[in-house]
Amino acid sequence: MQDLEIKSSPFIRLILLLIYVQFIVQTNQIINGQSAADRFDITYVKIDVVTRLGQNFMIFGWENDADCKYEIYRGSSISPTHWEKIAELPPLDDPRRSYFLPIQRDRSVQFVYIKQIEDVGGGEGSPTTEAPMTIPELELEMMPIPAGKFVMGSPAGEKDRDDDEGPQTTVIISKPFWLGKTEVTQAQWKAVMGSDPSYWKGNYLPVERVTWFDAMAFCEKLNAMKGDSLFAGYRYTLPTEAQWEYACRAGTSTRFHYGDDPDYSQLEKYAWYAGNCPSKTHTVAARTPNGWGLHDMHGNVWEWCLDWFGDYTGGSVSDPLGPSNGQDRVIRGGGWNFRADYSRSAYRNYYWTDAPYDSLGFRIALSPVHVE
Repeated sequence: MQDLEIKSSPFIRLILLLIYVQFIVQTNQIINGQSAADRFDITYVKIDVVTRLGQNFMIFGWENDADCKYEIYRGSSISPTHWEKIAELPPLDDPRRSYFLPIQRDRSVQFVYIKQIEDVGGGEGSPTTEAPMTIPELELEMMPIPAGKFVMGSPAGEKDRDDDEGPQTTVIISKPFWLGKTEVTQAQWKAVMGSDPSYWKGNYLPVERVTWFDAMAFCEKLNAMKGDSLFAGYRYTLPTEAQWEYACRAGTSTRFHYGDDPDYSQLEKYAWYAGNCPSKTHTVAARTPNGWGLHDMHGNVWEWCLDWFGDYTGGSVSDPLGPSNGQDRVIRGGGWNFRADYSRSAYRNYYWTDAPYDSLGFRIALSPVHVE
C-alpha cells in the first residue's frame, strides 16, 4: 500500500469519520473525527446524511462543489501511512454528493475520509472500487456503477453512425447503481419465474424470447423475493437507456468500450455477433468484459431498456427517463445474428413491448427509484 502524504491546502478539504462498523445503526453513531483531523492539521467538512443499507453497506452524503472531484480513503488506524484510496468521484453538477461504503465485517473500526480536490480537467467518469454484490439465490453478480457524467450518442463523424444517435447529449448520472455482470441466464430466469421461454436451450445461455413486460415481471418478482434486503430507495428494474450506455462505455468515448476498431478486427474478443457466431446464442461471460467488469455489453443478445424509444434532447440533462409515452421500447447492444456496427456503444434500436424474439434478452439493474 502506498503511503499518503496529507497536507493542508486551499484546494483540499478533508472529511474524517471514525466508524464503528459492528454497531452502526443510526446517524448519531457516526462520530465526526475532529480530534483526528486536528492531528493532521486539516479542515474537515461535516457529513450531514448517514443511512444504513442492510448489512453490507451504508451511505453518507454531503454538500457538493460542482467544480471539484473527490477521493475517498479508508484506513485501519489513524496513521496516514495506513490509508488506502478506495474510490474516485468525478465532478458532478449537483448540489449534493453521496457515497456507498461497503462495510468490512472483519474490522471493528474503520477510519474514512473524503478529499475534495479542485478539478483540473480529465476524464468524465471513473469507477468506484466498491465491491460487487451478489444475489445468492441466482448466483448473479451485480457490478457497482459510479455516479458521473458522460456524452450520450455519437459524433457526426463516427463511422457507421445512424442519425438517431444524435444530437449528442451530456448526461449526468446523479446516483450510483448496480448492473448485472452478465445478461440474465436461463438458470436465473427459471429460479425466479419457473418455466423457460428460450428457443436456444442451456442454463448458462442468456434467456431470450422474453417481452419487455416479461423482463419487468422478473424484476418485480425479484423485488418481492428480496424485499427485506433491498437498499433504501433502490429496486431491481431494467436500466434506463442512459444508464445502459453509460455503463457500456465505462468512461470511454470511442465506438466500442475497448476502442474505435474502425475495421472491426478486435470485436470478436469482446462480442458474439454475426461475424463470429451466426448460428446461436453463447454462454454468458465468455468474451472479455469492459473496464467496469460487464460482459456482453456488445453482442450475444439485445437487451431491453426501461425507456420508450424517442429522440435525444441535446444539451445537458440529469437522469433522463426517455419519452413519457411511445410505441416501442429501447433495445441495446446488438445480437449474435446481427452485423458488427449494431454492437457499437451508441447504436440504438427498438422493439415491440409484447413481442418475444430469440435474439432479445435483458440484464437487471439495482437502481434508484425513478420518479417521473
